Amino acid sequence: MHKYISKIILSLISFFIGLILCEITGRIIGLGSPILYQVDPLVGYRLKPNQKVKRLKNNYITTNSEGFRISKEYKNDGSDNIVFVGDSVTYGGSYINNSDLFSQLFCEITKDNDYCLNGAINSWGSQNMGRFIANFNYYSDIKPKEFILVLLPGDEERNLRSFTDTPYWSNKPRQPSAINEILKFFIETKVIPNLQSRSKNDSKISHSKNFKSLIDLQREIAWEELKTYLSKSQYPINFVITPPKRWFINKEKYREEIEIYNQLINSISQEKVIKNACNLYNEFQDKYNSDLYVDGVHLSHKGHKIWADLIQSCLS
Repeated sequence: MHKYISKIILSLISFFIGLILCEITGRIIGLGSPILYQVDPLVGYRLKPNQKVKRLKNNYITTNSEGFRISKEYKNDGSDNIVFVGDSVTYGGSYINNSDLFSQLFCEITKDNDYCLNGAINSWGSQNMGRFIANFNYYSDIKPKEFILVLLPGDEERNLRSFTDTPYWSNKPRQPSAINEILKFFIETKVIPNLQSRSKNDSKISHSKNFKSLIDLQREIAWEELKTYLSKSQYPINFVITPPKRWFINKEKYREEIEIYNQLINSISQEKVIKNACNLYNEFQDKYNSDLYVDGVHLSHKGHKIWADLIQSCLS
């Protein structure tokens, strides 16, 4: 009996030591203090203002009083402000400092003394972006010189994303904070999607002619909605397509998809509010190298530098 109790005590001690080590390790790599978001009834959700959070690899994520990601405080003194809008590609994730984002680097290589603010949000779809641009004056006192809307192929499939669709945080996690952050992400992105078994007919449905027609129709409707929102903007808009990695590594397979988005460029360019529009794939298709991306769509530090140059060249 004594040996049995000793084993239980030893197991409990080992368990708690393991938890402590996991918590310490998580905090060392930058977990436990996630970026916070706030629910928004019009655009779904945005970054909470006035944050300065140390995240992965000692990178800092900083937001100003209006919830924009910035590298330095802007001056609302009539200077030329450029506002970037997009999804997680433009937002840049938690592994890149604000100063290394292509939205910031873009303003550093222009000669117009512009100031860039990053208004992109993780997981935003085209409707979130369009609503934000169309109603920008509700969110900022800035009178921007122009917007740069950076769209990733597939953003239109997300419709209007809400905060409940994401694994993000609106308030800081309870202690142990690093472990709780890991658990929330794992449960919402891995566990919950796997609780429902998949039917053998799912793959047949997704490859059916009717299903593909619905995808095409959904894309067309989403783009028309986006153009409607953009047409309401009080400020000029530059429209940019950021290509996924798959376009470069398998050009032939995705040639039709690439052409679809080139057609979107041509269509959206007809809107009066659109100043310039371009597909970065067309600017870089023969110069691709594998270290531009950290995954299928998100950019490395090198990728952000190159995208800043491409956008500047493309829009000028």
